[in-house]
Amino acid sequence: MPWSATRRLVWPDFKGKPPRDGDEGARTAYGIFYVWTCHGDTFAFRVTAAFLPYRSWVKADVLRSGGESARVLRHEQTHFDISELYARHMRKRFAQLSAPCKLKDAELAAQARELVEEENATQRRYDEETNHSLEIERQLAWEDNVAKTLVSLRRYAQ
Repeated sequence: MPWSATRRLVWPDFKGKPPRDGDEGARTAYGIFYVWTCHGDTFAFRVTAAFLPYRSWVKADVLRSGGESARVLRHEQTHFDISELYARHMRKRFAQLSAPCKLKDAELAAQARELVEEENATQRRYDEETNHSLEIERQLAWEDNVAKTLVSLRRYAQ
């Protein structure tokens, strides 16, 4: 399911089976998928941040608690929003390349991988700083910052 500014995640989107143990109440699986082609000197590329429903899950105890459920869902949505933020960074980088068709595929792939690695590090930092949404003020600050950054990169939305 591609990221959308108008369609937020809802718990029925999480179709994976949760593990029996572990402290996490939910997990959002997502990916940044990209492809490019060259036709002569014409460079075409596509980058999509996508939610993976059958690898995403939520535990029943989270669903039973209204306040916790809403908080955890916002946290999971922000993970997905961060993936879109980096998809936009990638679209921006690819759009700003001069003569990309003169680059080898390995060079283009290295640029994409660099951004995916940055995104992974940001996702880990997000969980650490918010303590998986338990640090309410930090969670709200992350939500606000990610939303503002998405707006600043709206030119690179699909």
